[in-house]
Amino acid sequence: MSSRAKEYPPPGHLIRRLDISLVPDQHDTSVMYTSMPLTPQLFVGGRFRLAAVAIMVDMAAGSMAVRSVTPDWTATFDMASHRIGEAEPNTKADGVTRLVRAGKNIVVSETTVTVHGAPIVYAETTFSRLPHREGTPASVPVDTPRYLGAGEEPIPAPLADVIGFGRVREGQIGFELTDLIRNSTGSVQGGVSGVAMEEAALSLEGAGTALEFLHVYYLAASKGGPYRATAQALRHTNHGVTGRVELKDLHNDRMLCQGTFLSS
Repeated sequence: MSSRAKEYPPPGHLIRRLDISLVPDQHDTSVMYTSMPLTPQLFVGGRFRLAAVAIMVDMAAGSMAVRSVTPDWTATFDMASHRIGEAEPNTKADGVTRLVRAGKNIVVSETTVTVHGAPIVYAETTFSRLPHREGTPASVPVDTPRYLGAGEEPIPAPLADVIGFGRVREGQIGFELTDLIRNSTGSVQGGVSGVAMEEAALSLEGAGTALEFLHVYYLAASKGGPYRATAQALRHTNHGVTGRVELKDLHNDRMLCQGTFLSS
């Protein structure tokens, strides 16, 4: 099979349908630029979904990390996303990802996302460095621009509906693995895992309409499913809810992700 046939993301993938673009700095290999439209489908209660923007950040940070360690590979270890501003629907989010450290075992980056020049999200991402293995799907080419939305239909409905989230009970949602959301190894794409955890947090009674902060640790991968994200409130204040959230594969009760959130 050719590397092109295994290229990630494939046509029709959610990342392509979100119209995410990646443009590496041609003079500084430690900088990656990215963008995506903030369509109404990425908003809940009038505010943009923090984890939807984190999908773009994960893609940009991952691409730059691979650029830094080639021919080795990387896997997301954790991502902390902070809402630091607001945006209106039908605007464009622009991100700048900068390498903080590319070490023997980890790669750390920071990303600032703006709309019309005003910051809306700040994120820090850590990747584990993995030795190159034969047969690994081709990484996103990180030395030339990629405009992934070319020829793709945008998502036609709210992001949660397109992914296929279903509410199980208060603070808990379930979904299945589909080609729309697979990563390059066949598991759930890291940013989508964050969206699932965000959805569980937002389904808590009194959890508010948006997340102000989401910190996700990526503990394991799984190509099975079904999956369930569960959120638990740890503290209620006049400003929102602080809580714990996790993502599991129900087939083997395997913990895939764990994190914390702050909603308002």
